Amino acid sequence: MRVPVQRAIIEVRHGPMRGQKAAIEPGDRLRVGRVDRADLAIPGDAQMSAFHFELRWDGAALRLRDLGSARGTLVSGEPVAEAELANGAWIRAGGTDFMAYLEAATPPEPEEEDEIDPDAPDAPFQRQLAARAAEQRAYCRRVAKDRLRRGPGPLYAVLDAARSPRILVLLRESVAPYRSLYEGLEGELLADVAPHLVRLSVSGGDGGDGGLLERLVDEGWGKRWGIFLACPLPFREVRRHLRRFLMVEEDETGDRLYFRFYDPGVLRAFVPTCTPLQKGDLFGDIREMYMEGEDLDVLRYARPGARPC
Repeated sequence: MRVPVQRAIIEVRHGPMRGQKAAIEPGDRLRVGRVDRADLAIPGDAQMSAFHFELRWDGAALRLRDLGSARGTLVSGEPVAEAELANGAWIRAGGTDFMAYLEAATPPEPEEEDEIDPDAPDAPFQRQLAARAAEQRAYCRRVAKDRLRRGPGPLYAVLDAARSPRILVLLRESVAPYRSLYEGLEGELLADVAPHLVRLSVSGGDGGDGGLLERLVDEGWGKRWGIFLACPLPFREVRRHLRRFLMVEEDETGDRLYFRFYDPGVLRAFVPTCTPLQKGDLFGDIREMYMEGEDLDVLRYARPGARPC
C-alpha cells in the first residue's frame, strides 16, 4: 500500500532531540538549526549553527544544502555543500545525527505461500484451499482495521522488532512518532530486537500517520508483531507506564526475567489469569488492549470497570 502523497521524513537518531521527526511535503523545504526559527530546531546542540542545513523535496528527489554552517554537514561521513539523498541517508550536523527517509518507499515482500506440487493428484484441491485461506486472512485484516479505527483512542502499538526487520522499516518510513521501550545504550544496541512504541492515526490513511496502521495490519496481522492499545495519555507517559513491565520477578527464585507482554501469544495467555488487582496495575490508564487471536480474530481486553464493547 502506498500513500497518495509521499512525504520526505527526517528523524533525529542521536542527539538532544532524539526521536524527533519532521515531514516535508512535495514542493516544500525544511531548515534545520539551533534556533527556534528553524523548521526543525535542535536548541540543545551547541555545535550546530543557527541555520545549519536545509532539505528540499520535489516529490522525486530529496536534496540537502549546507547553509554556510561553521562545522559543515556530513552525508554518509563525507562533508558536502550540496547532495541528493537516497532513502535511509545518514546526516551529521553539529553533534546530532539524522536519518532521511521517503514515506512508505520500501515495498513489502510477497507473502509466502505453501508450495503445491502441480503434478499431485489433489493439486487443484490444494490450490482451492490456499485461495480460501488467503481470502480468510484478508477478511480478518479488514475486520481488524475496522475494529481498531472504532476504538476509544488515541491508538498506540507496541511492536516487537525481533519478529521481522520489516517492522523498523515501516516505522522509519513513517511520520508517526516511535521509540524503543529499552533505554540508553541498551536501547541503541538492541534496537533491531527491541519492543517499540508508536502512536498511530485512525484517520484512514489520508494524513496523520500516512497509513501506517493499515500497513501494520496488512503485513503483520497473524505474525505476532505486537499489540495495540487505546490510551488517552501522551506518548511519554504511555512509554513510562509500559517500561514498568519489561522485567518481572520470578516468585520462587526471585530472578528477574524479561516479560514479553507485547507478544500477542503471551498476553492472551496472561491476562485471563490476572487477579483484578494485577489487571488494574497492568492496564493503568490504558482503556483497551487489542491483539490477534489464534484464528486471526480480534481479541479485546478492557481495563477493569470499563464499559463493555
